[in-house]
Amino acid sequence: MEDKRICERIEAPLDIKVTWPATQQIKPATTRDFSDSGAFVLVSFDPPPPVDAEMHLQLNGSVLGKEPPLLKARVVRVTDEGMAFRFVREGSE
Repeated sequence: MEDKRICERIEAPLDIKVTWPATQQIKPATTRDFSDSGAFVLVSFDPPPPVDAEMHLQLNGSVLGKEPPLLKARVVRVTDEGMAFRFVREGSE
């Protein structure tokens, strides 16, 4: 399979939560890697979300006493390990 990434990936296990707004499910998860354009997250939903489903990713807990930002993302790929996400920037959908 051809690698279509345009941004360098950084391997970093970060504790996050993933929200699937369409079903109101929230799951604890861990990032495997991320870049400016997206992330691969070790998480599973049953049933799994379809490709292009809107999800929300957020670091667990507070950061410097503030709630971390909520990142909108779309599912790019679902595997047995987890899901690949593409971050959605406002006005770019």
